[in-house]
Amino acid sequence: MVLKRIGDMISATINEGLDQVENPRVMLNQYLRDMESEVAKAKHAIVKQRSLEQSFRRRMEEARKLAAKRRNQGQLAFDAGEEDLARKALADMKGYEAKAEQYRELAEKAAEQVRELQEQLGELEERFQALKDKKHALIARANAVRAKEHMQASMNRVDSESAFREFQRLEDRIAEAEIRVNAWGCGGFESSSGQFAKLEYADEVEKELEKMRKKNGEGKLSNDDKQAN
Repeated sequence: MVLKRIGDMISATINEGLDQVENPRVMLNQYLRDMESEVAKAKHAIVKQRSLEQSFRRRMEEARKLAAKRRNQGQLAFDAGEEDLARKALADMKGYEAKAEQYRELAEKAAEQVRELQEQLGELEERFQALKDKKHALIARANAVRAKEHMQASMNRVDSESAFREFQRLEDRIAEAEIRVNAWGCGGFESSSGQFAKLEYADEVEKELEKMRKKNGEGKLSNDDKQAN
């Protein structure tokens, strides 16, 4: 029953601990090491119990042999007319028979305990193997839970009001910057380049204007002459 209780305790601890596990792989490996140690202790206990059973059976056989020996001695003493010696030998015989019966009972109990321990050891080994087979699945499930929790926490941070206000503020600043850049590109640059062009071609422009004035003057003179004629 001790081994069954240990197996139940370890299984329950694993089931309860998965929700708060920090490192699933490390913890599960530790559980398996602890359980493997208990399996080794159980095997050692079975070996000791079997050794006790064998010891009790040896003592039982020795007591039975001594009882048989005293019976023969009592018979010889009785046949020789030595009833006192026969009585003493038969009393020893009864004592050895009682001891043999006690050792037989102890040996039977030890054998029964060995059988119980072997059954419990088999159950514990099955659970141990099941946990070994299930370890990777449990680790994967625990990692999935932690990943979902992390994702949910990240989504909560993104969806929070403070995060939304911060992104809105950055969006407003970017929009303002875009307006300034577009205004400078559409108006400021053309205005500056136009002023630069005026300065660069000022002399040539004046010459062209002078040509227009002369031509205009000549045209007026021609019109005056025609009117005079």
